[in-house]
Amino acid sequence: MNDPEKSIELFRQDGEEFRSVRATLRDGEFMIDTQDMGKSVEEFWGDSDYEFWTIVPKEAWGQLLMALSIEFLANDPKATDRLRDICLTHGVPHKWDRWI
Repeated sequence: MNDPEKSIELFRQDGEEFRSVRATLRDGEFMIDTQDMGKSVEEFWGDSDYEFWTIVPKEAWGQLLMALSIEFLANDPKATDRLRDICLTHGVPHKWDRWI
């Protein structure tokens, strides 16, 4: 059984030069895609709409998590706290523990 699709808009710019960036989990894939519309898109591509995306298959999610940890948590003495806070904020199941 496939998991339901989950999608959220990460960025939106309205106006003559429109851009929308979305993150989506669907059918065992994680995707970030971008849609551009406007005069500059039409001048460059010959069409008023341009879309592009990056897809990471489920088998590579562990590698992606490690890469994101390096990119966004490296050299942060509060990385453990930040990860816990992210999990709490977004309802991500996690386990927090300590040893004294």
